[in-house]
Amino acid sequence: MTTTKDKKTSSSTRWQVLIGAIIIQLILGTVYGYSIFWQPLQAEIFPTVITEAQQVTMEAADESIAGMTVVADEAAVEALQTTQRGYLKYAFSICILSFAFVMVLAGRLQDVMGPRIPAIIGGSLMGIGFMLAGSMSNQIVFYLAHAAFTGATAILLLMLYHALSAKVDKEQFPMLQYVPMGIIAAVVTAGITLGNQYLSSTGEMDRLLLLWGTIGFLAGSGIGFAYVCPIAALVKWFPKHKGLVSGLAVAGFGFGAFILKDQTVGAFGYLQSNSIQEFFPVHGLICFVAITIGALLLRNPPGTETAAVAKTDSSWQDTLRRPEFVTLWLMFFSGALAGLMVIGIIKDFAGEQLIAAAGPGLDAGRTEGLLAAGAAAVGWLAIFNAVGRVVWGFVSDRVGRTGAFVSMFGFQAVMMFLLAGMNTELTLAVAASIVGFNFGGNFALFPSATADLFGAKNLGANYGWVFTSYGIAGVVGIAAGNMAKEMTGSYGAAFVLAGSLCIVSAFLAVKMHLAQKRQAAVTA
Repeated sequence: MTTTKDKKTSSSTRWQVLIGAIIIQLILGTVYGYSIFWQPLQAEIFPTVITEAQQVTMEAADESIAGMTVVADEAAVEALQTTQRGYLKYAFSICILSFAFVMVLAGRLQDVMGPRIPAIIGGSLMGIGFMLAGSMSNQIVFYLAHAAFTGATAILLLMLYHALSAKVDKEQFPMLQYVPMGIIAAVVTAGITLGNQYLSSTGEMDRLLLLWGTIGFLAGSGIGFAYVCPIAALVKWFPKHKGLVSGLAVAGFGFGAFILKDQTVGAFGYLQSNSIQEFFPVHGLICFVAITIGALLLRNPPGTETAAVAKTDSSWQDTLRRPEFVTLWLMFFSGALAGLMVIGIIKDFAGEQLIAAAGPGLDAGRTEGLLAAGAAAVGWLAIFNAVGRVVWGFVSDRVGRTGAFVSMFGFQAVMMFLLAGMNTELTLAVAASIVGFNFGGNFALFPSATADLFGAKNLGANYGWVFTSYGIAGVVGIAAGNMAKEMTGSYGAAFVLAGSLCIVSAFLAVKMHLAQKRQAAVTA
């Protein structure tokens, strides 16, 4: 029998879980502020680029051009710098890809062990990733990281194999339990050998690879471990308000980029007077401490482990066989691609649009001012990314998932078609806000829709598989944006592609809803 005291304890605990969830998601969401890193990282990693005319002037004045890259003219300078920023942006793509695919493993671990341990693992990985990135010029750190990453890759591959394969009887095959350790040792040894042979300096490619491995792979893996834990716990604590609580939790994720961008307490302001290598260790420490505190506030409701399996509960193996999974995966891919494409380029895109609208003949001070004004779009996108998660979650609980999906995808499609024409501070702020608002809705609607379709018991693993679409969308979105920019000089073609996919997803939502109604009528 449940007493009044038990009910009060349960009520206070679920709000405690909500607070822990928001803390974790707030820190994880700083990934959406990565675009503010590209300019300082470009100056840190790549040599200064000058034109042949500047070379002549500097040599005439007896100024050294050692270590600089000389190109033909200003157009060549811009082309080379665009390519360099493209290389840096792949750290964001790798982060998103790692985030999505590691979440498959983390989701299963969360379903078995509860939310705390995977979340703490996530905070540790994210913190270590940024701390190592702060030592990108240290040859020893790079050398050790090279070996560690190869070993970590082996571990993840073995975990994936274990998750996907049938469980082997170790008593019948006792030698099999030593195979993973042997493989890991071999891969780490090979990594050290390769590092000793090929990585004798910390040039631009060495540091670029370190960034891909740290704020890309390692931090992304940490996000993957921690992200699903608060969502899965909250859906169990608030079963009648899945959309709203999912939105409240992941609102922190959307708001994280705003904090990172803030000029007073965030990274953007800090980077005005400190180097990027000084910022990364500080951010890494904050990630570890804050996520660990949030993780300690998480727990599943009493009796979750022994609760009976509901009719809607589906194992991840069964989920992958259902047509609703494929539809949900494709819809998430479209919504994520549109948002991630804009998030990855918004700071540079907004600055370029303002500079182009101002016309030729700008001095360096005016150009820097317009670039700084363009950076404001990052903050607007982050704010409305957070707001959209709460609003769309609330709306979906009231009007149903299908109506929310169709509205969200429709609004996003219209905005993507119009985005390339925005070239004032006001229109860019409005555009970034709308894109962020609709993009944020994905993270309230899809976990709640996954719970609706496949049950809450195995939500960690099931949503992990749905979320793989997000990782692939991150890579495709950034690649499509870079390709469109290099081939046409504009992101317009990539925006049109993303908008078209959003329209397709709106139709898929309606199709899935009608299929479910037909199935319900047959089984009634």
